[in-house]
Amino acid sequence: MSARPIEILMDEHRIIEKVLAAMRQYADALKSGSPVDKDKLQGLVPFMREFADACHHGKEEYRLFPALVAKGLPARNGPIQAMCAEHETGRRLVGDLESAVGRHLDRQAGADAELADALVAIADFYARHIWKEDNVLFPMADRALGADDVTGLIEAFGEVDGQVGAASRERFVGFARGLVDDSDHRNPI
Repeated sequence: MSARPIEILMDEHRIIEKVLAAMRQYADALKSGSPVDKDKLQGLVPFMREFADACHHGKEEYRLFPALVAKGLPARNGPIQAMCAEHETGRRLVGDLESAVGRHLDRQAGADAELADALVAIADFYARHIWKEDNVLFPMADRALGADDVTGLIEAFGEVDGQVGAASRERFVGFARGLVDDSDHRNPI
């Protein structure tokens, strides 16, 4: 495991970025009329809800952000409030994706274009969000956190992972790693 809480979060960003890259590939395939693997499409929403949101955002919202507020960073009218608002936007976009995947799987008219748009919307949104955290919020956090905070956050992050479940977390990491550079379309729809 990484030595600093921010490294843990940034490592998770790299995992999420693999899924975002796959989303872009799937959107391109849909736009060109090519099939996209049904099982992989169906795995995107659980990944985003359970790994990106419950696991990753859970660490930020329930562990890191309160620690930063305790160190004097403002809870409102600053980067913490902005990131929490963006997490809510991400949740809405994942709901839109879930609906679009369902319509695509039901082969509804216009569903391929709708799904492609939903995939691009999430990929674009999360790319900007991750950049802000990696380049603005996390450097601030690194400067604000002391050694005791770091130790406590690493333990607290482990608790969040425990709530998600180690097996589930590893399944999602494996899912993400299996998406990019995968040209297997055995189960297309």
